[in-house]
Amino acid sequence: MATPNAATIDSTSDVVDILERDHQLVKDLFAKLADQDDNGTMRSIVGELKAALTVHNALEENVVYPAIRILAGRKGDADTLYHQQDEAEVALWEIDGILKGSLDGDGLKGRVDALQKAVLAHIRKEEETEFPHLRETLGADEMSDLTTAAREFRQKFRFQG
Repeated sequence: MATPNAATIDSTSDVVDILERDHQLVKDLFAKLADQDDNGTMRSIVGELKAALTVHNALEENVVYPAIRILAGRKGDADTLYHQQDEAEVALWEIDGILKGSLDGDGLKGRVDALQKAVLAHIRKEEETEFPHLRETLGADEMSDLTTAAREFRQKFRFQG
């Protein structure tokens, strides 16, 4: 499974295209996870989710959400997005711990379903509200600068698998 990185992004993609490509990868992984009952396979998929979300979340938190907050003037919305990501990261860590046997936990399937629902709602908010607003608010130069910053940020991530 390819973790999103700079090499998978073509030169015509802007920062929103890059993030939406990540979103599709995350949706696909959740769909695979929802169909699984095997603990080992679930651990593998959760590992892929953690890797993909590490890069994606770091990009959003360090490049995109500050732009939403400052350039697009949407402080409250940016704060909400930060908070949603933090909650999802903790939930994913708990699920991973349960699958590895290092945490006790009941209702694994319910936890996975709740996390998927929360992440998909977060993605919808970004794609239906925040990303269009960002594209409408930023001028071509600002969007180009944001895309360049996003590409440079992603290039700093290297995964060994």
